Amino acid sequence: MAVKRGKTCNLIDDAALCVQMGWTLEELESQPVRFIEKLQVYLGAFSDLQERESRRLEEELRRHRRR
Repeated sequence: MAVKRGKTCNLIDDAALCVQMGWTLEELESQPVRFIEKLQVYLGAFSDLQERESRRLEEELRRHRRR
């Protein structure tokens, strides 16, 4: 699948998608390329949002501990 998307070697990306979506490699490969590209953008944005929220909560916890 990584090669079909024009990438050199992103087997880790493919494996991560399979784990996140609960797919086998064959199921991933059966998905339309455009859908997978959109899914990667969505999952990346969601991951960024979770990371920002995690940092915000950690900072809030630090502030409460200082009191």
